[in-house]
Amino acid sequence: MKEPLDDILMQFMYSELEPFSLAKLLEYLGEPDSRENREDLSDFLVFNQLAYLHSGSEASDAVWITRAGLFSGKSVTIQPTNKEVSTGILIPGSRCVPFCNPSLMPHEYTFRYKGVELPRILCDLSSDEVLPLYMLFGEEYIPQYLALDNEKNNAIFFDFEESYPVTFSLSAVDLTSVYWDESFTYGDCLSAKVIDWADGVFELSLVSPMDPIEKNTWIKNFEDALIQVFEVAGPGSGIDEQLSFAFFLDQENLFVPSVPSVSEVLALSKKIGLEPYGVETRLWYRDVVIPSQSSWIMNLVVAPTSIVEEAFLLLAIPVNMSVMDSYIQDALFLKENDTKAILERLIPVRYGHNLFCIPVVQRELDSRFQETKATYNLFADHEIGVLRNRFVTLHSALSRIILELHHSGVSPDDIPEQGAVVLEQLLSHTISALETIDSLNHVNIEVDALWASIEGMEDSFFDTRTAIMEVLPNLHKKRFHVIKKKDISDERF
Repeated sequence: MKEPLDDILMQFMYSELEPFSLAKLLEYLGEPDSRENREDLSDFLVFNQLAYLHSGSEASDAVWITRAGLFSGKSVTIQPTNKEVSTGILIPGSRCVPFCNPSLMPHEYTFRYKGVELPRILCDLSSDEVLPLYMLFGEEYIPQYLALDNEKNNAIFFDFEESYPVTFSLSAVDLTSVYWDESFTYGDCLSAKVIDWADGVFELSLVSPMDPIEKNTWIKNFEDALIQVFEVAGPGSGIDEQLSFAFFLDQENLFVPSVPSVSEVLALSKKIGLEPYGVETRLWYRDVVIPSQSSWIMNLVVAPTSIVEEAFLLLAIPVNMSVMDSYIQDALFLKENDTKAILERLIPVRYGHNLFCIPVVQRELDSRFQETKATYNLFADHEIGVLRNRFVTLHSALSRIILELHHSGVSPDDIPEQGAVVLEQLLSHTISALETIDSLNHVNIEVDALWASIEGMEDSFFDTRTAIMEVLPNLHKKRFHVIKKKDISDERF
């Protein structure tokens, strides 16, 4: 897809609630309805998990549904804790996952009761009370969600050292009137119906618990749907994505009233659990190690939209046009006068095949460098430039080691402690950060979050690279030994 169409596409994804065809979406985008455009659009939607393809659809008349359409009008069950009931509050946390818009933070959700918006209040809570309510975001991301909740938490969690404070403030929904009106007691449940998926608006009501037999049946169906997700998509890119796909796969059985919460299911399930996956967490078979990807060729960039991105793809370099532009701005920040050093950083490892792609990259790089240079302001870019440089340096270092491992013949499965997974995740986060940095206001709170994350990412990369370098000689020896044995065996015959 062309970059100028991104905003229009997201408007469609956030507002379209009915099933749609690719022809309809292309018409909305003002693009020709061609086979090539349909394939590109399909790849984009699948890669970004923006919509789901209904099974049984013919390729020529495929029917899709957006996540907004999938979850609008549906309800998620929330069982308030004893603390919440006694203090008249509700902490949304990750309890609305996957029914909520994943681009919104919990403190940005709006809750209504009988059509009236409920106010927010700041409450002092302990870590033990809060952390279980955020579990579906993944343990590794909880500090960031807490830091962004309100200004009081910024200093606490942006300098997080894996030691949670005894108490901290959190933006809670004031449910005093709801609990009083419903004669609510601990053990009762709330239904949060999705009224506006894009803006995160939910309507609350009291819901009766599900019949025990029906509950057990629902849990089995939910487990089966998640297992199907594991088999089809592996660990995916996040817990939210896994859960959303599961609900899509078995809509008929899973979208029923009064269902148990995902957290309750995980507490009861003997099949599914939250398992470590590199530096992140995923849903997976309980107590089973999540396997690494089968190849070092990491599909981290969407289908190429230009001949330059096609060249990067053939070179197995994880770069798109946005990342290339970040490298160019970084070079201007470093006061470089040409593109020689940029090309070395963009393509840190080169091998004989596909080297014809490099001139294609060079021409585009020269052109965009001159274009950007004409309007670049070093003074205005100073603060962001320092941050961008850290991420560009990390991206180049990650690209180098991944390419070297790819061409060495060592399998990702041979790397201990899910090292290959860690490298992939760090690279994915680095690309996301580079794509985000220049769209942020320099005083935006997300800049602080990026500053807080880069040091930890650099530390993770150093530790992982060190561990890989320590075992690499033995892995090479093992690989050579296997080949040598095969050669000897062949000579005997």
